[in-house]
Amino acid sequence: MPKYTEQIAKIEERLEQQRQRLRDLKAQETKQHRRDETRRKILYGAAFLSLVDKLPEEKRHSSLDRIQRYICRAKDREFLGLPPLDAS
Repeated sequence: MPKYTEQIAKIEERLEQQRQRLRDLKAQETKQHRRDETRRKILYGAAFLSLVDKLPEEKRHSSLDRIQRYICRAKDREFLGLPPLDAS
């Protein structure tokens, strides 16, 4: 009878190890997804800024004004030197 108990204990231990491995892999996947998303944002932002630099002055201001409307967090606006959004 103890033989079965030992086998069950070994299988349960391996099962828990595999569950931990699965949790670790999921965490790594989530971390990589965040890295990829950050990189994507940086690349698109850099491409946009490069494009804006090549526009005529009037279109440059117009394009930046349109984009700046979507920057809503007060800390972000302050960092970029933008005026606070209206509270309305």
